[in-house]
Amino acid sequence: MYGQTLFLGGEVGSDGKIYCIPGHSPRVLVIDPVTDNLSHIGPEELESNGTKFKWLRGIPVGDIIYGLPCHASEVLRIHVPTQTITKIPIPYEEFYTDPKIAKAQRKMVWKYHGGSICDDGCIYAIPQSSLHVLKIDPSTDTCSLVGPPLPGKYKWYGGVETNGAIYCVPQNSPHVLRIHPDSITLHGDYGDGGHKWHGAAKADDGTIVCIPNNVDRVLLIKPGTDTEPTLTEIGDETVIQTGRHRSDRKYKYLGAMAGTNGRVYIFPSGSEYVLEVDTTKNIARNVGPNLRDSGMERIHQNKWQNGLTNPHDKCVYAIPLSGETILRVDCSKDDVEVTTWPLPSPFGTLDKWEGGVICDNGLIYTMPNNCKAVLKIC
Repeated sequence: MYGQTLFLGGEVGSDGKIYCIPGHSPRVLVIDPVTDNLSHIGPEELESNGTKFKWLRGIPVGDIIYGLPCHASEVLRIHVPTQTITKIPIPYEEFYTDPKIAKAQRKMVWKYHGGSICDDGCIYAIPQSSLHVLKIDPSTDTCSLVGPPLPGKYKWYGGVETNGAIYCVPQNSPHVLRIHPDSITLHGDYGDGGHKWHGAAKADDGTIVCIPNNVDRVLLIKPGTDTEPTLTEIGDETVIQTGRHRSDRKYKYLGAMAGTNGRVYIFPSGSEYVLEVDTTKNIARNVGPNLRDSGMERIHQNKWQNGLTNPHDKCVYAIPLSGETILRVDCSKDDVEVTTWPLPSPFGTLDKWEGGVICDNGLIYTMPNNCKAVLKIC
């Protein structure tokens, strides 16, 4: 493997192999967890609106894995049984009557960030800078642009499906975006800009926990029986803090996962603690040692981003971004235990891995971003 920002997420295919979604990489990477063999499939150079940041995250539906567009102007389609790679066009010119708008949307970068499947069986991609929600119909392998226009840049960063709707996390948008097959609506008002929250995780009770990036509060989204969710902010600056290496109170956390105990664990970026959120009591608190004072992690910023929950050992694992350790939260005890595991050498690069998957046997594999090797967590 060569280059930077190689893969931006991955999914387990219907054959049990792992398919890595190409960011800058020219091809799709396949990981065989039975043999640990790595192979590349598809054309020698995948292009779509250039070759950088092409697709970000994947959604598996049956034998197909769909790669969601980041800079790309098409959807990536991986047919697992034949390992055939094709692209599904997005009908910008058919949708927009103004050719200038159509061209601008096609050429736009940072189009979508994440997506999920609704009860109608369709995939909905979350607009980061795109003007409309992207709908992918796996039954016909076609795309459409849906809902009202949603102007702005870096509006939402990720989203979570619950109760038949996708709730999108406000980064620079003032509002929570709710995507339902019947309607696309905006809720709440948290002010424009600010890079407020960065992704989310769903607790056992269905509450969506939004990760505080530059704000001092956790945003909780509780779906209601109708279209209007309940939005609540918890925590304050005494608990939700960035590290001592910076004074601007920014870039505190980057990712989260729900533990087997039903609580959500938020991974530190600049913060020096793991943040635990109990949605049954609406409490946010720091857990475990101070990671800096204890010497558990040498890096101060962008330590961990993505993570996975392993039901076999009841632990949450955070995947190193620039960090030099794996973060582990053991949820099997009443009072959770936070530890770190040092990475095998060499690990000298930053932004090492982006996303991961857990196999049926409990083994975790991570997708190479700037690192030139797959990290396997046993």
